[in-house]
Amino acid sequence: MKCTRCRREIPDDAQLCCYCGKRQAASPAPQRRHHRRPRGTGSVWKDARNSKRPYVAIAADGTRIGSYAEASAAVKVLDEVNACKISPERQTYTLADVYERWSALHYPKISAKAQQSYTNAYRKAAALQNRRIMELKTEDYQQILTQMAAKGASRSLCEKQRQLFSQLCQYAINQDIIHTNYSTALVLPDPSDPKTRVLTPEEVEKIRAMTGDARLGETARIALVLIYTGMRLNELLTARRENVHLDDGYLIGGEKTAAGRDRVIPLHPDILPYIRQWLDGNKTDYLLPSKTGVPRDHNNVRKSFNSLMHKLGIEGVTPHTCRHTAATKMAASGLPPEVTKQILGHADIATTLNIYTHPDTANLVENLRRVKWA
Repeated sequence: MKCTRCRREIPDDAQLCCYCGKRQAASPAPQRRHHRRPRGTGSVWKDARNSKRPYVAIAADGTRIGSYAEASAAVKVLDEVNACKISPERQTYTLADVYERWSALHYPKISAKAQQSYTNAYRKAAALQNRRIMELKTEDYQQILTQMAAKGASRSLCEKQRQLFSQLCQYAINQDIIHTNYSTALVLPDPSDPKTRVLTPEEVEKIRAMTGDARLGETARIALVLIYTGMRLNELLTARRENVHLDDGYLIGGEKTAAGRDRVIPLHPDILPYIRQWLDGNKTDYLLPSKTGVPRDHNNVRKSFNSLMHKLGIEGVTPHTCRHTAATKMAASGLPPEVTKQILGHADIATTLNIYTHPDTANLVENLRRVKWA
């Protein structure tokens, strides 16, 4: 036969021209070289027993991903599986690394007070901070809560700790570092009975007697306003002058819930002199401003309140005790529960009745004696 290129005579069974080296059309095509996949990325092989879907994708750990009609489809699926794998860098992320990245995204969305509570919770997890988060399980997180409870931490503090762990686990899940939120199975200590009490009439009179004191008189007046109105401390400290309607006997204020914000808070005649004194000569936007014209720091007011209670020998009370005292006094005075609920700004009347009102034992006994059985 003749060469397809140079047209010289060559043997009939020749695959290459012995003159110019041209491969002849009758010769079989050369075997194509198969490129090997990188180590650790799995493999694709052909199963001759399966005529419809012969191409099998196998992951690097030996897991069979599936069978496909085309080799390109098997390669594509295998590449997608490898793309979802955790990078070696993320596999080494510690709890501290996750906290640093999570806080950078989360902290700008919350208040400074909420940031501080998360920071305090993170400090309590010092034993876990340098451990890889992939290694941490429910038992490790539970150990922190158990230690906190053993040291006398309240249930609310333990709840905040669990909340931090949940946020960090969820962030790690979103980054494909872990696949389970191990905080969901954490067990919190049993809630303790509330220790809140109410101020007795004798203790209220002791506070009233201190309103003229040079050092703690202002704090005593604040305490009385809280007792008579049932306001939260921060609600009073952030109350604005423009919202005080002294002639009509009320102010607009409140916070926390939708029912509590911008509510009408009646002012009892006994505390009107204190409100009027705060308004006189006040050129700022707030009813109780600091020296710089901004709301007073509630921590400083709490410290002054504790000093007042210590001087009067009144134990086991906080500024929030005044709110409980107000609710109890309103209920004992015969105010309808719905009215008390609106004054205090509770969304649910059950909160007013079950948490904030503390029935007087003598009052209960006296009312039961009025029941006529015959």
